[in-house]
Amino acid sequence: MSAPTGPGQFHALATAAECALRASPPSTVVVGAIPFDESTPARLLLTGIERHAHRPDSRPEVVRAFQEAFLPRLPPTPAAAVAPVAKPLPPPTPEPPPAAYRAAVRDALAAIETGIVTKVVLARALHVPFPGSRSYRHLASALLTVLSCQEPAAHLFSVTLPRLHRDDAAPILVGATPETLLRRTGDLLTLTPLAGTTPRHPNPGRDRAQGAALLRSAKDRAEHRHVVDALRRLLHPVCQALDIPAEPRLHATSRLWHLATPIRARLRRPASSSLALACALHPTPAVCGTPTTCAAGLVRTLESAPRRYFSGLVGWMNQAGDGHWVIALRCGEVAPSGLRLYAGAGIVRGSTPEAEFAETEAKLATMLRALDDACSTTPPCPTPTGAPE
Repeated sequence: MSAPTGPGQFHALATAAECALRASPPSTVVVGAIPFDESTPARLLLTGIERHAHRPDSRPEVVRAFQEAFLPRLPPTPAAAVAPVAKPLPPPTPEPPPAAYRAAVRDALAAIETGIVTKVVLARALHVPFPGSRSYRHLASALLTVLSCQEPAAHLFSVTLPRLHRDDAAPILVGATPETLLRRTGDLLTLTPLAGTTPRHPNPGRDRAQGAALLRSAKDRAEHRHVVDALRRLLHPVCQALDIPAEPRLHATSRLWHLATPIRARLRRPASSSLALACALHPTPAVCGTPTTCAAGLVRTLESAPRRYFSGLVGWMNQAGDGHWVIALRCGEVAPSGLRLYAGAGIVRGSTPEAEFAETEAKLATMLRALDDACSTTPPCPTPTGAPE
């Protein structure tokens, strides 16, 4: 399922998905990936079985079903074949170089001082080459298994993406994101925006102190408030009730603390589908900036290469319009030539180039650690419970 790239692609995709589901058996769902912006093609497919994977605590983990929907079923493979890259891994190539990223942050701060934007999110990438690798699909599968062990509270995803060129192998987007854009169940809508980040510490006392400092940080609270205020404005016309806590709370991943605000809303009738709502909200200030149009222009100017699917959406929708869409963070694109990892940082007044670069380094560490374990000759952990039934 596709739509022409360019303005209107996301709206056209949502409409096409709704029409396709209405013409399909009741158990059909749409699953797929929406890019960061409309210059990149989306990837949506119909699948005939709605799968919900469950972790031991019984919380629904819908996104793991994408591994079966998009990653071809692979035959049993020796551990050595699952790990086609010899250790030590080749050093990653930063794109752009660190000095260029810091310069982009300074340019973003100058734009903030002139009032063009109040926040802009700048991303960077790392490219890890795989010389001679022939088993990139097995590596993608191994990465997903490792991430399920290392990030047990995250939303896992694996999506085969459109080919860049006709003769290229199709890259695979793999990740473990902490952030839900939205979940729709009937007329109930839940969102959990994240903005404001600090690294965790291995010492429990210092770890708690760093989380508490994040909660007190005026700079990080302002960054988070931009996101929540924008979502409030966007949701108000389509919701009859909005419950937005006045204060953020802490959300933990294995390596990072984030500020989070759980939002609950009651949709007006007739309720828009989950995909239509997700496309209307995307990209939020959490991944782009605010005002959105001006921030998106700065992103195109200051970032060295297109983000493609990083900070886009991954999710599913059923025939009733219910669904779950997450933001593609802590992720990378796996291809025969290597793995391209992404991370971004929100720039607001009070940001510094060094601090924002350090934040991206901390975020990239999640996937770098997973890659290191996925390339081990010994599987890092057994296949987790919660595989799609």
